[in-house]
Amino acid sequence: MRKRMKKDDNKDEKDLSNEDNRAVLQDVEPSPKSSNLIGCLKKSVSGLKYVLLILIVPGLLNYAALLRESAALLPQGAFYDVGFGQKIFMMCNGTGSPTVILDAPTGMSSDVWTFIYQDISKVTKVCMYDRAGLGFSDRPKEAPTDSPEDDQQKRSRWQPYTVERMVDDLHRLVTYSSQQPRPLILVGAEIGALVARFYAQVYEGDVAAVVLVEPLPEDLFTYEKGSWQQFWSGHLVTRYQALQLSAAVGLTRLALMIGSAEYPMIDVADKLPTEVVNRQKHLLCNPRHLSSVVDEHFFINETFSQMQTVFRIKGFPQNVSVTIIHGNRHDDLLSAELNNAWLKAQQNLVSMSHPNSKRITHSSADRKILYQYPHFISEPVKQLIQQWRRRPQSS
Repeated sequence: MRKRMKKDDNKDEKDLSNEDNRAVLQDVEPSPKSSNLIGCLKKSVSGLKYVLLILIVPGLLNYAALLRESAALLPQGAFYDVGFGQKIFMMCNGTGSPTVILDAPTGMSSDVWTFIYQDISKVTKVCMYDRAGLGFSDRPKEAPTDSPEDDQQKRSRWQPYTVERMVDDLHRLVTYSSQQPRPLILVGAEIGALVARFYAQVYEGDVAAVVLVEPLPEDLFTYEKGSWQQFWSGHLVTRYQALQLSAAVGLTRLALMIGSAEYPMIDVADKLPTEVVNRQKHLLCNPRHLSSVVDEHFFINETFSQMQTVFRIKGFPQNVSVTIIHGNRHDDLLSAELNNAWLKAQQNLVSMSHPNSKRITHSSADRKILYQYPHFISEPVKQLIQQWRRRPQSS
């Protein structure tokens, strides 16, 4: 009897326990609002995965494509160690003296000289190179701690991506690394023209002539109420930063594939060798190259300051001839205010810094003169070559 009562008691306890469990389960059963929230969270997580795929996959595919293309698109030429393990790419062709050195516009690779390089190589030796970080050249490197103290001081004093550092790199390139025959005719466009002028100031014994194509004047930011300074920092720098980001995540390559992005020299793509066109597309997708494009623009104030300082210390050497070539505007796409400021700065460059220079103006050209009207550049250079060869020989 007692056993049966115990069994009945146990049965009642189990029934009560089951009822309690059912009550608890009913209490924790999600409400309709909670169900909707959980559903939204699941959809958000699922959507976030797709967003991450869209952001990450194109960047990874672009990186893989850059690795594959680098070897295939490497121009003919060589890499020269300019010290501290930093290698600069340079390509040379032709024979004879003087040696012509071509220095590209701000943020551009040496491909911009393709037509002019081919033309000048028929009459003398000509070299074109990529400044540090641009094209296939290494980004600037500092002197190792175990290098001579003088080298360490120089490299630490000269800010990367400024004209002093560019001139030091160029001098090392043509003097110690490749030993190019003297004299040199330096042909530079935009910031490349600043490099040519600064180089001639410091190493005047090496230089027979400089040809400045659409030269970037060091007082450009002082005209038209600083309109160029606002445009440079507010538009150009931010534009190239955006391009660098776009390249890093692979969007630029996608845009090129569907034909919605433009690349340098697209205006004359039908006249360029296929490898040059492909190389320009490759560089537009290359964050490393674009990082150096940003830096050349970002440090332009330091470059202008260095130019002004060197001209205060020493006047431009009289034994170096100067030819200035430009269009009647800097860029068709710029406002009248910016183009007017550019022309005023060009006129002041001639009158104040190079009053004895030869000035050549193309009435239909702008900054694209290098590849739209290449003979307008190469012909004056070839005339300078012939003039140097016909000079009276010293006894």
